Amino acid sequence: MKIIRLLFVPLGLLLFISGCNCDSKADTWSAEQKAEWTKSCKTFMETNGVEEKNAVDYCDCMLEKTSQNYTPEEAAKITEEEERKLWESCDYTW
Repeated sequence: MKIIRLLFVPLGLLLFISGCNCDSKADTWSAEQKAEWTKSCKTFMETNGVEEKNAVDYCDCMLEKTSQNYTPEEAAKITEEEERKLWESCDYTW
């Protein structure tokens, strides 16, 4: 009986963890769209005086948060308020 429990508990945890991100929209983004979004983000950040390392960190976080919550089409129409919330969730202070 203990062996069965030892097998089912990790399996149950694995299923729970894999199902936690069901609402993610990240799979709607192609590699090309992600690369273009990141490139645009980095260019914008560096143009506004952010060091490259910080720009990369920020843009990686923002891409992750944006792609989880928005399709590429939705992200193109994101409001300033929505963007601010994503920024806060990355919690970067330089």
